[in-house]
Amino acid sequence: MKNKNTILWIEAFFAAISMWILFTVEYYPERAHTALRIYVFAMLLITLGMVIAVRYYQSQHSSVDIDRICEMVRHIDVPAFIWSNDLTTMYTNEAMDELLGIAESEDPGDIDVLLTNFFHFLGIAPRNAADVLSGHSYYRGIEDEDGNTRYISWTTSLLKHGSRASLYFSIGFETTDLVETQQDLNDTLRELSKSESRYALSMKLSGIGILLCESNRDEYYVSDEAMKFLGISENRITFSEFRKRLHPEDRLIFDDYLNKVRYSTPQRNSTKPRTLELRIRPNNSGQYTWYSYHYHENLANKDGMPIIGGALIDISVEKAKDATIERLAFLDEITEIANRNKLMHDGEETFRICRAMGTYCWILVLDIDRFHIINDSYGYENGDKILKQFAHVLCKYTAAGGFAARVSADNFAMVLHDYSDYGDDELPGRTLEHIRADLQGLSIGEFANLSLSCSAGFARIPTDGNSFHEVLEHAEFALAMGKGELAYVMGYDAQMHREIVSQGEMEKQLATAIRNHYLQLYYQPKYDLKRHCIMGAEALIRWITPDGNMISPNVFIPIAEKTGMISDISHFVLVEAVRQNAEWQKAGLSPIVMSINFASGDFYQANICDTVGYELERRGLESKWLELELTERLALGDINYTVQQMNALRDMGILLAMDDFGTGYSSLSYIQLLPLTLLKLDRSFIIEIETDTVAQEIVSAVIKIAKSMNIETIAEGVEYQGQSDLLARMGCDYIQGYLYGKPMTAADFRVRLIENTPGYQG
Repeated sequence: MKNKNTILWIEAFFAAISMWILFTVEYYPERAHTALRIYVFAMLLITLGMVIAVRYYQSQHSSVDIDRICEMVRHIDVPAFIWSNDLTTMYTNEAMDELLGIAESEDPGDIDVLLTNFFHFLGIAPRNAADVLSGHSYYRGIEDEDGNTRYISWTTSLLKHGSRASLYFSIGFETTDLVETQQDLNDTLRELSKSESRYALSMKLSGIGILLCESNRDEYYVSDEAMKFLGISENRITFSEFRKRLHPEDRLIFDDYLNKVRYSTPQRNSTKPRTLELRIRPNNSGQYTWYSYHYHENLANKDGMPIIGGALIDISVEKAKDATIERLAFLDEITEIANRNKLMHDGEETFRICRAMGTYCWILVLDIDRFHIINDSYGYENGDKILKQFAHVLCKYTAAGGFAARVSADNFAMVLHDYSDYGDDELPGRTLEHIRADLQGLSIGEFANLSLSCSAGFARIPTDGNSFHEVLEHAEFALAMGKGELAYVMGYDAQMHREIVSQGEMEKQLATAIRNHYLQLYYQPKYDLKRHCIMGAEALIRWITPDGNMISPNVFIPIAEKTGMISDISHFVLVEAVRQNAEWQKAGLSPIVMSINFASGDFYQANICDTVGYELERRGLESKWLELELTERLALGDINYTVQQMNALRDMGILLAMDDFGTGYSSLSYIQLLPLTLLKLDRSFIIEIETDTVAQEIVSAVIKIAKSMNIETIAEGVEYQGQSDLLARMGCDYIQGYLYGKPMTAADFRVRLIENTPGYQG
């Protein structure tokens, strides 16, 4: 457009010169004079026409540009608007309408009022808006309708200059996230500054020791202060010698550090330092001192050679202050070793390091066998002594690397570092043998007559789980598989675990087993010590899969209780046990008492008497040949209702036994309230009754008390003749155990009954 204006001025100039020549030169011929005159007037007309055309084009072109800009503004998704400095013109897009609070269908009202309010909101006088906003960004926080502050940076450009008013284009860019991030960063920097101030004070008070190693050499250069920390006289120390001065629990952390810095890419620029907390003992003597080791991942010197090292700062004072807090959070009050919180905290770090470095550790979960007997017989104070001594035994075997913790009650865990290249599978077993030997050594003095043993389950870190928590669960699972056995030890078996813990599939299979009659009753004989014959049988549920495998009740009964299928199983046991006993009696075999176990949910049903009575009547079996066994936990769940239910059953002539007596927390005073006919002494009292005088005293006392209340007694878990003879001398009425028969099928038990029936002709 500037070129066209120049042409017009040049043409006007030549026209003026021509006119001057025309009127000042008089001696031109008449004909030439006329032609020149025509030429000059033509040039003037053409120039005038072009001026008019150019001005028209400029006005039209300017209008089109404004329209195009307005169209572009409409499609911008951030706040933008076109305005005039006389506040008479304003064009906004949708984002700007939203910011101004103008609805889509709403009339914005007076433009000058709207612009005036907006500029006041930005903190700008409307008459100065063009001067303030033009040529640079203007940053301002705006509060929206919800009370949230939005930070917007406004950029303004001149669109069209006018003599009376000019048009401007303003666009706003949201910077709220950036501002909030900056505020968070400032807060963090302030906190960091405080922390660094504390470190600076600590450095002044305790001094700093420097460790430095260039290239890939396996030794540190040691500063004078660090030489004092390490107890060395030379300013060099190898990594292996440095590692020997570390606490065993910190060596794995140091190994992980070396692995990282050795194989990381050297960095030219300094990065944020990292920190390790290490316990160091000079010359392998005296006490360990806590140091904070500040290091960079891997710096490069000017030649590009990697530099390994950092600064040692004595933080023993800070650690001493933290000890009280850590004691409350991470220390078991009775045993003074780590608690479960500490186990999980340190265990996750151990798992991470083992996975990163390709090393192994073992997690052992241990239980003191029959610990309830110790509490009941010796009191809780002496029980706590045993727990504390056992904890010290565990710590003895973690001194070379690892840690021990008390998880709950008599449940402990210990992490053992495995320093073999491919994993020492025998390490847990060997360690457990030493622990058991030391545990038996505690049976002295007041505990001289006490036989102490422990059971354990173990798993390997990191191969037996995807996290420390999962590996710990697997070790606990291995321990649970031997529930009820003494001196039991089992390693985690992934295949077994997959088969057992697939609860969803197991529930489906159990439902199918109940529906298709895969459940069977096995029968274990009960032997009369006075008459020397079989007097009864306990009906025990078994699950036989179609391929002939037997699934333990310890596996499927908890699933049945959880899913509600236990009622179906209890009903099956009642129906089948009554039917089988009636069938044997009708065949002429000696009548026996059939014992069955009832689930707690079924026992507390109001119609239990009707259910049992119906089955007895349907099979023609007298009620005196049926015995219901209840656990202490079930019987004492609701003592008043329990007594009511039991009295109703006794009125029907049904016998009542308390199973696993002595393993719960009931007192003998409850026995006076319950109409029991039999007490079953738990196998934990029987298994070492020949050598454990405490168990002998407990069993003898229970038998005498039971006799005084006309309650018969039976001992479970009898495996040896010496146990049987001793129980007979104590006055026990019946025994049950492998000595007189394992649980067997109905066909095998029938053979035993035939042998037990004098003169049977069959």
